[in-house]
Amino acid sequence: MPHSHHPHDEFFKAAFSRKEIAIDYLQQFLPERVIKRLNLQELSLVNNSFTTGKLRQLYSDIVYTCPYGAGKQQVLLTFLLEHKSYPEKHPHFQLLRYMLEIWEVQLRQKQALTPVLPVIFYHGEKSWKKLPLRSYFKNLDEELKPYLPEFQYHLTDLDHLKDEEILQLKARFLVNVLLIMKHARDPDYLRRQVLQVFYRTDVHIPGHGGRNFVRTLFVYFFKITDFSVQQTKEIMDKLKEPVKKVAKSTYDRFVEMGLKEGLEKGLQEGREKGIEQGIEQGLQQGLQQGLQQGLQQGIEKGAQKQSRIVAQNLLTKGMLPEEIAEILEMSLDSVQELLNQAEEK
Repeated sequence: MPHSHHPHDEFFKAAFSRKEIAIDYLQQFLPERVIKRLNLQELSLVNNSFTTGKLRQLYSDIVYTCPYGAGKQQVLLTFLLEHKSYPEKHPHFQLLRYMLEIWEVQLRQKQALTPVLPVIFYHGEKSWKKLPLRSYFKNLDEELKPYLPEFQYHLTDLDHLKDEEILQLKARFLVNVLLIMKHARDPDYLRRQVLQVFYRTDVHIPGHGGRNFVRTLFVYFFKITDFSVQQTKEIMDKLKEPVKKVAKSTYDRFVEMGLKEGLEKGLQEGREKGIEQGIEQGLQQGLQQGLQQGLQQGIEKGAQKQSRIVAQNLLTKGMLPEEIAEILEMSLDSVQELLNQAEEK
């Protein structure tokens, strides 16, 4: 099954780019005095990232503009996913660099400067202790404090949120987003509590974009886990219809993608090997003829080798030879021969 190098980043962007999820989060977690002054109906996604250089290694960002107050001053609401699995010691410095990047862009484009309300999402294993910027300086004299920059950021440390608190939120998919991100590094939990992770998704599927987002949840679920075929079937059997149908179609697509990526890799390796063999033969029989022969032999050898690897992997995940034959579009005898070759290796 294909695994992304950045599944958390991809899921975070997919989730919080949905306006309804962003609004649900802001209404549930920002201070009421701020929410009352935000015109969330005019919340608008900014198709631009302000993480550059080193910041890109620390955060992924989703940015919205929103009118604020009676004068409808524009503010920027930035959702930032902390990439590291441990707390940042000096988050104010990174955030200050981030906000300066935004304001410098606005100055270059001759735009009005807008206040930035940063929200950090953290789902690491160690607790994040939120402290003021001045705490970074030891034995700081009171008279020096006015010379230091001071600003706030909103922190959501998912480890500090109890599952019960998340389930009580008055929100749709935000509940599922927070639960699956909180337990993303705990596959045993995801397997045991799959009904809780996909809480009420059966109710929300018929809504606007509901099916697509449930599919997004399952894509993330399959990317961060590595269950066997049998375990996956047991998990999906616990789900309610129509969630089960979405889960199965997403999983089938994952298997198909995994096979395709594996075969393409095998073909590429075969081409490279074929070229090497072709060059060697070309020295003796003529460069052009040798390259063609070597390429063809390499492709065939690479494809056969990759089919053997894929067949063996599917067998170890609990699939029967008959099922493997159907997926690889091969005869049962050919699959059995591949598996016998794998055992001899």
